[in-house]
Amino acid sequence: MPHAIQSSRLFPFVLLALTSLCAAPVSAQNEGATGVFVAIPETFPDVDARALIIRERGRDVILLRSTEATPEAIAMSMVALRRVRVDHPAPEHGQMIPIAGFVRTRPLPEEYKAELEALLERLALRPTTDVGNLGPGRWVRYVGR
Repeated sequence: MPHAIQSSRLFPFVLLALTSLCAAPVSAQNEGATGVFVAIPETFPDVDARALIIRERGRDVILLRSTEATPEAIAMSMVALRRVRVDHPAPEHGQMIPIAGFVRTRPLPEEYKAELEALLERLALRPTTDVGNLGPGRWVRYVGR
């Protein structure tokens, strides 16, 4: 059974909604890849969310809608991911965590925003490939904070 994460306990000031569900594993890269990836699929899953965090053993993918691909969306997804990792550092089964919304209480630090903008620029230059079982899209490994 999936473990439900209560958003009021984990993200009271950041997210409007956060739910953990079992999901089929998603590979942002080949089977040996580990780490955090940011991906924009050509077709976003039929989920009412601004972003998705897809977790599987050894790999976390921040999935963005092309219309929501902003430094703020990545930053808030990273906040959510860090907090989920506290209670679930290594999920045994895949997790899909939809982020329905978020609230920024202050602007991103300029250096961090520039880092995320550079990541989005790298992402836009990547060739279209398969984003796991989500179909075609672009992805890039996140190396940062």
